[in-house]
Amino acid sequence: MTAGTVIIGMGNPLLSDDGVGIAVARGVADRLRHHSGLSLVEPHTGGIRLMEAMAGFRNAVVVDAMLNGAAPGTMKRFDPEDFITTRNTFSSHDTDFSTACALARLAGVSLPEQISFWGIEGQEFELFGERFTEAVSAALPVAVEIISSEITAWDLSA
Repeated sequence: MTAGTVIIGMGNPLLSDDGVGIAVARGVADRLRHHSGLSLVEPHTGGIRLMEAMAGFRNAVVVDAMLNGAAPGTMKRFDPEDFITTRNTFSSHDTDFSTACALARLAGVSLPEQISFWGIEGQEFELFGERFTEAVSAALPVAVEIISSEITAWDLSA
């Protein structure tokens, strides 16, 4: 197992708030650029591909936009157990995260000891553009700070 942390930014940077996960992941990677063992990955789908992106790392942080009914810019932390299933499978070759992890463990794939998921409530997901809405833009530096602190705490406890 790699003795490092992978930060995974999800989303589409061309669809306004949907790109906030990638922006936060890039911000964290930049802020912690002097930490050894930190990797940045930007996959565009979940399930098996998400599991593959974190395989071999000791820790993983996944950041994505969410549409959960909260106020735009609201940030929420999830644990892997919070995800029973997903609505976004694109083919029979994709699956939800929980199923992908179970299959990986059966196959002997080394998955992280610690995994956290962070969602940032978006407001605009349909307009093409690389700008975030005001509330999401304001949440970005806060998200970078919180997630950077989590990664630093993990490194200190190792």
